[in-house]
Amino acid sequence: MAKPTNLVYFTQSYDESSDSVFRLVLEAAAAANLIVMRSDSEALAGLDIIQSIESVIQKASVVVADVSHGNPSVMYEVGLAQAHNKPLLLLASNSRSIPFDLAGTRVFIYNTEKPGEFVRELSKSIADAVANPDAFLLGRVVAEREKNPSVFISYSHSDKDYLDRLLVHLRPLERDGLIELWVDTRLRAGDRWRKEIERALERATVAILLVSADFLASDFITENELPPLLKSAEGRGTRIVPLIVKPCRFARDANLRHFQAVNDPKHSLVLLSDGEQESLYDQVAAEVERALRRN
Repeated sequence: MAKPTNLVYFTQSYDESSDSVFRLVLEAAAAANLIVMRSDSEALAGLDIIQSIESVIQKASVVVADVSHGNPSVMYEVGLAQAHNKPLLLLASNSRSIPFDLAGTRVFIYNTEKPGEFVRELSKSIADAVANPDAFLLGRVVAEREKNPSVFISYSHSDKDYLDRLLVHLRPLERDGLIELWVDTRLRAGDRWRKEIERALERATVAILLVSADFLASDFITENELPPLLKSAEGRGTRIVPLIVKPCRFARDANLRHFQAVNDPKHSLVLLSDGEQESLYDQVAAEVERALRRN
């Protein structure tokens, strides 16, 4: 590992929010007594962009990347950082915008309207990465991810609003590196999606089912996701956690009725108040935590 410098390289896509995010990174780096460069920095003006970016990455002590939605240029520069064994800190605008390839790795979620906590956390991590760079190498982080229990969420896209709220309750476990969370919203165009789903199904320690009439009517779910999950429940003890989101024939389904749902099928989420729904989401997260302790 090269001798640490006072330089942080920051890569991001350029859109309407990029400057506000850049300012947060500048503030976090300054608190760690470091300076920040990105591809549009004046020092790189007039130079060959690819060569100059690689040169800066080689010199940087830490690379910080906003990986929201898997922007190709950002992912290329993440690859350069990995190739040069640079410690990496990943950022995203929300948990659903994290690319599938990076699901389960630690990603800082930023909120430009509430920046204080984010800046403090990022500044500490930048300082930690300078002091202990090996712990922030992406290859090591991914290897550690593979050791973590995998949580697979099966749902109908008609029930995406319920998925979004569940992800909020599971985010602390994912952020702390306790689980690898798999959900198909993190697949990008061009991903070998069927192979990725098969791999995720094979690794699942816990499977959360968001059950509704749309879920049970989905040929893809009933033919491709449920059979390997049910087989894994028998053979490997994968924990199946059904959450009934809308009235449906769950209690009459020959394959699913034997599993204990988080809520009574007569009291599906759509029929409950917001507070009662939040309580059930928390019960799902608690069940995942119990599965972690068992493993």
